[in-house]
Amino acid sequence: MAPKAGVWPPVLLPLLLVGAAFTAPVLGAGRGHASSATIRAADIQQQASIAAGASQLAPHDVDAQLHAYLELERSRVGSFHQPLERLRVAAVTEQPDPKIQIHVDRQELADGSGEWFTVTWTGVDSPAYDDWLAVVVPADADLSATMPAKWKFAAADPLHVIAGNGTTRQEGPWEIPAAHQEPSAYRTLGGAAGPRSGAFRLISYRQPVAISFMRHGFDRAVEAARSAPIQVLRPNEPLQVRWGPASVPYSPRRAAQGCVGKKDKKKKKDDDDDDGPAYPHTAPVDRSFAYQREDMCGGAAISVGWVDAGTHHVATLTGLKPATRYYYRVGDPQGDGGWSKEYSFVSAPPAGPAGTVRALFVADMGQAEVDGSLEGSQMLPSLNTTMLMYRDTLASYREAEASGGAVPPYTLLVHNGDISYSRGFSTQWDNFMQQIEPVAAAMPYMVTPGNHERDWPGTGDAFVVEDSGGECGIPFEARFPMPYPGKDKMWYAFEYGPVFFLQYSTEHRFGPGSEQYQFMVKTLASVDRRRTPWLVVGGHRPIYVASTNANWPDGDQPVAQSLRDAYEDLYKQYQVDLTLQGHHHTYQRTCALYRGACQPPRPDGSQTAPVHLVTGHAGAGLSLNVANPLPPWLEHLGLWWGYMRMEANATSMRVEIVSDEDGQLMDSFALSKPADFGERFMAAAAAEAEAGARG
Repeated sequence: MAPKAGVWPPVLLPLLLVGAAFTAPVLGAGRGHASSATIRAADIQQQASIAAGASQLAPHDVDAQLHAYLELERSRVGSFHQPLERLRVAAVTEQPDPKIQIHVDRQELADGSGEWFTVTWTGVDSPAYDDWLAVVVPADADLSATMPAKWKFAAADPLHVIAGNGTTRQEGPWEIPAAHQEPSAYRTLGGAAGPRSGAFRLISYRQPVAISFMRHGFDRAVEAARSAPIQVLRPNEPLQVRWGPASVPYSPRRAAQGCVGKKDKKKKKDDDDDDGPAYPHTAPVDRSFAYQREDMCGGAAISVGWVDAGTHHVATLTGLKPATRYYYRVGDPQGDGGWSKEYSFVSAPPAGPAGTVRALFVADMGQAEVDGSLEGSQMLPSLNTTMLMYRDTLASYREAEASGGAVPPYTLLVHNGDISYSRGFSTQWDNFMQQIEPVAAAMPYMVTPGNHERDWPGTGDAFVVEDSGGECGIPFEARFPMPYPGKDKMWYAFEYGPVFFLQYSTEHRFGPGSEQYQFMVKTLASVDRRRTPWLVVGGHRPIYVASTNANWPDGDQPVAQSLRDAYEDLYKQYQVDLTLQGHHHTYQRTCALYRGACQPPRPDGSQTAPVHLVTGHAGAGLSLNVANPLPPWLEHLGLWWGYMRMEANATSMRVEIVSDEDGQLMDSFALSKPADFGERFMAAAAAEAEAGARG
């Protein structure tokens, strides 16, 4: 029997199929939103115009009224971390209206990574601005018990409010880029293009889906009609591919087959046949698993948010040459899912000070819809973040080839918490993994948990809050098998060229006496700085942050103080260079900082304390609760979306913060240290240990 439902995250060390961005950003509840009275007035005008005849309602009137309604609804949706939470599922009723007909242009989804569908509806009496279309998963789901995967407003077609019929048309020649192709329709936040406001883009949820016509908004929604099911032709299609580190060993199960080949491979004419491509190396699946509703801990995750999440497969590749580009596909030659498209990645550089590495970093990203669904989502900027990182990745490959390898490509992505913001709605994990795949399939994707992945009362998290929507880390840990020391022990470390990365969980107990604290102390003491001169610590919640949130127990300032109490002296002792975190949705950079005071550099120019970065601006709505006045240790504050790039060799580390608006730099800085830093550090550590042993 073939493995079920294709989600393939091969694990070792170590593309977005999103080609459009959007126009107006969403900041919390937004600005300039219409009032309910404005909407009521617009509805009265609409009904009067319809009664007088469709020809009496000018197009600009429809546009103005639709804009007023959407602005109000965006303000409501924008107040939620997850826009699906806007719908009161328990209040949904089913009242079929035989006059309403809803049709989809075809009933089959062939490419599970995404296809565009046109939906047409007719026969709507008294059409309104709060009529909407829902993507129902599975196709026979009861919408009073299951949340739709996404929605669109019917009035996006102005004909709907005039005549009671409409169409979600695809507008223009926009296409998702294939692997290794430069996006042809890139737009920034400041550009003229936006997410698709017409056709639905559907991905595979491994089961049939349908489109429902809904009435009366989100507080008392009524399902009036439902389309025929859209069948998924390959429910076992391998999708959501990503790379990671060699993980904790698991008991092997039935072996499916994944393929990997080097750049100089010779392909046969029948590479796309069912027998798979002619790649010289294969690796069997060594772990296949699925998580179930009963594995979750509460909230939406065990109720309205649950949709079967498929089966996940892990394969381990060994014997790879360092810093080498490999091409690969994944699939099962004995199953009905076929093979994936071709991807490529560059293997990890050898650990040590001799080489140069380039890496990408984000936190608090989330996901959004390229077709304009889920109006008002505060995570729309995540599309630009993913697209820009993908563009950087492709450009770095070209730079590496042009330089003959002297300039390395980007070969590592680190995500410090708040990954998808699914918050218990499992379809949103599918959406996110499909969005991040172009980058995650091309390099190791290393993650740490945030509050929206892990936290739920009674499950061992540090703060006893409900931020995960009941997931309590189950989907996160299943989808990202990092080299953790054990189940629900979400801390680990790895070497990457001249950099040692120590990743820990701020969502588990981290203070003295905890298992995680002992891991941190032991790991910090074990780093050989001759081998990895740079030491970077990553987590979700910041150790320093210019925020006004002092709420107990999980506010920014109480947690930051607890982190400083636990780790600041250790970071000073072991000469941590940089800390990376998110949670506060801004970009912030401190000076070289210790106990609230900026520290002067050494005579050789190296720093004497860590620089602390908050990079929580990757996609979620910005945090505007910034301290005023700003603390004296804050050297840079960015109130826009973006991500981080790093380039490091033995003696220098350059960091760039990229703006989502236009790809330009919001900030940049460099750290340096002498070539003999590692030798001096280890000699001093040895002398200190010897002195301690003598008493």
